[in-house]
Amino acid sequence: MTTKGKDGKEIKDKTTKTTDKKTDKTTDNTTDNTTNKDAIKVLTALSENPSLITPSISTVLSSLSLRNPSLLSPLPPPPPTSYQLKAIAITQAVPFVGFGIMDNMIMILSGDYIDLTLGVMLGISTLCAAAVGNIISDLAGVGLGTVIEDFASKMGLPDPKLTASQMKLRSVRFSSQAGCAVGITIGCIIGMFPLLFIDSKKAEKQKKQGALDLLFMDVVNEAKTLVGAEATTLFIVEGDELFARYVGGEESGHIKEIRMPLGSGIAGRVALTGEAAVIYSVKDEPDFNPSYDSASFKTKSMCCVPIKDVEGRVVGVVQAINKLPNRRSTNGGGGGGGVRVKKGFTTGDLGILQQLGNHAAVFMQGMDEGMEELRFRDTIKLLKRGEGQGVKERKRPLHMH
Repeated sequence: MTTKGKDGKEIKDKTTKTTDKKTDKTTDNTTDNTTNKDAIKVLTALSENPSLITPSISTVLSSLSLRNPSLLSPLPPPPPTSYQLKAIAITQAVPFVGFGIMDNMIMILSGDYIDLTLGVMLGISTLCAAAVGNIISDLAGVGLGTVIEDFASKMGLPDPKLTASQMKLRSVRFSSQAGCAVGITIGCIIGMFPLLFIDSKKAEKQKKQGALDLLFMDVVNEAKTLVGAEATTLFIVEGDELFARYVGGEESGHIKEIRMPLGSGIAGRVALTGEAAVIYSVKDEPDFNPSYDSASFKTKSMCCVPIKDVEGRVVGVVQAINKLPNRRSTNGGGGGGGVRVKKGFTTGDLGILQQLGNHAAVFMQGMDEGMEELRFRDTIKLLKRGEGQGVKERKRPLHMH
């Protein structure tokens, strides 16, 4: 309702304004009620048909992103506290201590075992054995990794309580990597304790001894062929004893375990005096000990040469037993007829044994073994061609000075 004032303008009645406000409030309440009812209907429909939830949420999010994109942008994660950084470093370090101990310990033990077995047998290097040991250690790590992690999880380590977004922070990643580095270092140091009980030179000694065994067997076998002996033996001086360690000839196996005091027997006398001996009949020798013979093997003749080091000390003896008889033709033709002529060891045989003994002395002292082996092979070739110094007959025995 409006009225005119003195100036002729219309004036709205206060009562009318109040009524209009009430009407607006009523309209707003009605709208809110309608909206609530619509929301209830939508929720009821979604609960009855869950397949509509995802599309509906997607529609709402799309609508919001179009109206205000900043509403959907992720908030930056809060920075971790110093306690959380320490906790993440500890939780990463402890398992890696176990990994380091296991990895280094298995690698050292397996590598050492391979070096002492396959290394000596096949002649592979220590580095190769260590590489194989590392492979075994890595395979063990794959199998035991879960066990170590499970054990570490039961130790009551502090929980950093970091969110997935916080785990991506640079500070958190750095703390985690630092913990891993410290843990693996400590573990590897602890895992080196087997080195306290391992003889690091044992494998090298065995390899060297294996190589020497092959060389010394070559010496006795070549000596047997070159001087025409039934058997040859290389004795090694061990303290006050002479040990028959290397034997050439199938029929000489019975003397492999002979040990005699220095001065006992013909070989013992040669080792004690350092003088070579060529004996045509051992029966005439007072030092001959027949107890070393057997029913299938009888010693008849002998040639012994001492092996001396650079200082003139006797370190071994090369012994040839029973000179094999030569075959001499009974006719002028080239037929197969002939008679076996008995003959004892000669000074030429003595010279051959001395040359081989010189090489054996160098092998025993470990001086330039590679080059000495080449010289030994060359000497064998020369002796087989009859060009060696010791092949020709000599009027007197040769002695090493």
